[in-house]
Amino acid sequence: MAGRPNNTALVQLVVGFLVGVVFVSVFSGSRGGEGQIAATQIASFQVSPHDELFIGSQETFDPPARRPGYVYRSTAYQAMYDKTWTEGGYPAQSCWGCRFATDLIEKLPFHTLLDAGTGNGALVRLMREHGKNAYGIELSRAVLEKECPDMLKAGYVEPGILTNLPYEDNAFDIVHSADVLEHIHPEEVDQVVKELVRVSRRHLFLSISLKGHTKATADNNDEAHRHTMLRPREWWHAIFRKHGALVNQEMLWAMQEKDSFMTGDKLKDCRWEGKQDDGGLYEVCVVDNKWLVGKREQENLRRDRCMTNANKELEPWFFSFRKLR
Repeated sequence: MAGRPNNTALVQLVVGFLVGVVFVSVFSGSRGGEGQIAATQIASFQVSPHDELFIGSQETFDPPARRPGYVYRSTAYQAMYDKTWTEGGYPAQSCWGCRFATDLIEKLPFHTLLDAGTGNGALVRLMREHGKNAYGIELSRAVLEKECPDMLKAGYVEPGILTNLPYEDNAFDIVHSADVLEHIHPEEVDQVVKELVRVSRRHLFLSISLKGHTKATADNNDEAHRHTMLRPREWWHAIFRKHGALVNQEMLWAMQEKDSFMTGDKLKDCRWEGKQDDGGLYEVCVVDNKWLVGKREQENLRRDRCMTNANKELEPWFFSFRKLR
């Protein structure tokens, strides 16, 4: 495990963070096209020089250390996701995070990775092909047995739940999760976020869906309402901050797509999501904006795309954090 930073590095880290907060505050207060253009021109991605103080060995392929006394548990809704994964709710070998895997590799320093809610393990497989020591945990045992039995046998993926991770503290350089947290239940949120932060050494990178438009016309009502945890971006930021992870603003600048020209009659099927007494309501609209979903070779091109109207952010909605150590 990497050593703790010396006093000089710690002072530099704190000063850099405070300068970043002031910079973000100035530009988040900008309004209109001029402010948006200025922010776009100035915002450039730079890896923090302090990240390498916290990540582990970049050569090991040892499995992650296990938490003593861990006991496997599942949830009451595992059966629904077993059915969703194996009976056509999700396409075979679909992978929400694979489209952005190489972006993570190029933009963040890491070697060990946990894919939290790995589904069919496609992201783990891809990361291992790129030389990363990647592992995944998934609620649905059925999808692991059906779509990635080789990785299940090898121990690269395993069944489990996000409220009860089997790994020791600081086991992974990065914890990744792609469109998973919108599926958990409100009473699970604090424990899930606490666990994700606990097992990360430094980075957390997630996409969290903020829309309720999923499967709105599905015949099966269970599928029509799988997004059980819809909250605005600021609410998620506060939850991760509560459990010791701060927003990596540079990574958001590098990854999150926006389109301020989507206004007026370009917005369709607008809905208010969220909960008034828990983070407030926010508007999500559908726009005509082609985007590629999943692995490139799947050629899954979709025309309709959702947008959070207040900040003009297009799905997928990315969330990036650094763990305080």
